[in-house]
Parts: sequence; C-alpha cells; structure tokens
Amino acid sequence: MQPATHKKIVFGALGCGGLLAVFTVVSFLSVRKWGFETPQSQLPVAPLQAAAALDSLSEYDLAALTAPLVTDSLLPAAPPVAAMVARWNREGHVILSFGDTFPPDSWQGRLWRTAGAAVVIESLPAGAGAPPADSQPVGHALLAAVRSALDVDDWDAARQTATLAIRRARELQGRPDLLAVIAGIRLERDAALMISGDSLLAGSEAFRVRAAATLVTLDRRLHALRRVRALIGAAGASPRGVPTLAEWARDASLPLATRDEMIRAIGFGWMLDPPEMSFGLDTARVATLQGLATGDLPPELRQTVKAVTLGRPGVAQRFNLSISYRTKRLESLDL
Repeated sequence: MQPATHKKIVFGALGCGGLLAVFTVVSFLSVRKWGFETPQSQLPVAPLQAAAALDSLSEYDLAALTAPLVTDSLLPAAPPVAAMVARWNREGHVILSFGDTFPPDSWQGRLWRTAGAAVVIESLPAGAGAPPADSQPVGHALLAAVRSALDVDDWDAARQTATLAIRRARELQGRPDLLAVIAGIRLERDAALMISGDSLLAGSEAFRVRAAATLVTLDRRLHALRRVRALIGAAGASPRGVPTLAEWARDASLPLATRDEMIRAIGFGWMLDPPEMSFGLDTARVATLQGLATGDLPPELRQTVKAVTLGRPGVAQRFNLSISYRTKRLESLDL
C-alpha cells in the first residue's frame, strides 16, 4: 500500500473531530514535557468549590488589604531621589527573582550580583523625561543593585537605590490591577527583608527594627492577597458564581484592583470550567459580561470588561485561549 493511500484511510476513519482530539492530547503532553504543567490552583473547578470560594471571599476585608501602609520611612533621610532615575545597562528582557538570600558563590547569587552591577542610578536633567521603559530595571533589579553597592561599602548609594525600589513598589501597589499590587507588596517586602537584616544599610538599630516589623505586616498581606486572587479565580470558574462577582465588581466601596480581578475572573473563568470548555460559554456568563459592558463603571474597569469579552469562541479557539491563559498565569511577574 502506498503511504499516501494509507494516510487517506486513516484521516477518513478519524474525521475532523478525531484529528482535533489527537492534536489536543499531543498538545497537552507537549505542554507537560516543556515544563508548563498546571499547578493545583489551575485545575478545573467544581461548582461546589466555586461556591465555597465565594463564601471565603466574603470574610476578607479587601479595602484593608490593599490600603497603603501607614508607616514611617524604612530608611533614614537619603539624598533626594525625586530627580533620580535608574537605568539598566543590559540587552534583552530578563525575569529576575529575589536572590539576596542565596550564597554569593551559587549560580543564583552570581546572577543576582550580575544583574545589580548592570543598574546605573543617575540624576535626571532638568526638564528631561524618564528613559524608555525597556531601559529601566525591573523592580528586583533595583534590590540587586543595592546588594552590589553594599558589596563595595557604598552605603549612600545602597540606601538611595533601596529608596527608589520602595518608591517603585508603592507605585505598583496603587495601580488598579491586583497582580501589580501583589508585585508591589512583594517588592517592598523583599526590600524590608534586606534592611531588617543589615544594620549598616538600615543606618541605625531603630530603622532595622522598624523594617523587621514592616516585614511581618507585608508577609501577612502578601499571603492574604495571593489567597484572595486564587479565590476570585475559583469563584469565577462556575457560571453560578458569576452574578455575585459582578455585583461585587460594581461595588464602588471595594478597591479597584480587586474589582478588576473579579471582572477578569468572570471573563476568563470559563477556561477552568469543563462544560464551558467543551460546549461554549454559559449564557449566564455572556449575559453578565453584557451587563457589565453597559453598566456605570470607572474607565479602568470598562477597559477590562472590553479586554475579557471574547464573544463565543469556537472549539479550537477556546483550546488555544485556555493554553495561553494558563501559561501566562504561571509566568513570573518581573515588576
């Protein structure tokens, strides 16, 4: 039998549906082989789990969790940083994890110090704008630069760079995006960890103790907000939870960042719901998104509603969107 004839028989027997199923299985196996295996929090969510997530969410004080910390400066008065800017002398994009706790001679420690050595802190000329975004270091690179300055006993440069990192962390915490808020808390938490562990960087024992106390608060807040984000995602995975999330998303007394995350869970939650993945978006979810689109929401949230409204994607499109969505949620947020 000729190879071409054999292929025709196989394709004819399977049909389009069979071939799609084969491609789906192969894609899932490939995803696992390449290291994108989905963690437990990304598995399909049952309606009972979604209901439990809603109950748990109601116990959190969301406004308190995202409110700015009422705390004095973590560092003594340093040279003015308002007109200072950080620039990164390196090529390409890099995801940098906090590496200050690794031994200096480990590959993680060397990577941390290499990233820090590439950061340059300089004065911004009068009237000049900030440098291009791709030339500015990611948040944790600023902390790596603090370590590089400490290694050469340049305490003023270390404190100034740490102050810039904390300023960036608090700017992130003010954004209407829960992921950015979490990234900002994580960055400030890591800065507090460095300050609390080094009296010379802190400048005095009083500042070191203050940083240690702030570290405890930020640790608790970071854990709670990560849990809140997971619960919002679980609640949005079932069409039954969508109306309640939409009601909360309209509540002006709640923080914009959590309302934004609720809208995202409504728009993308079907990717964790097996029936919707198989047969298409539930009518309740579609109707809720349409209601949000015509509702009275702040401009930031209206933009989010627009971004998560995907209409009624077909089978292949649903599969591709699901893989992309889950992969992006696994990526590190290098802010």
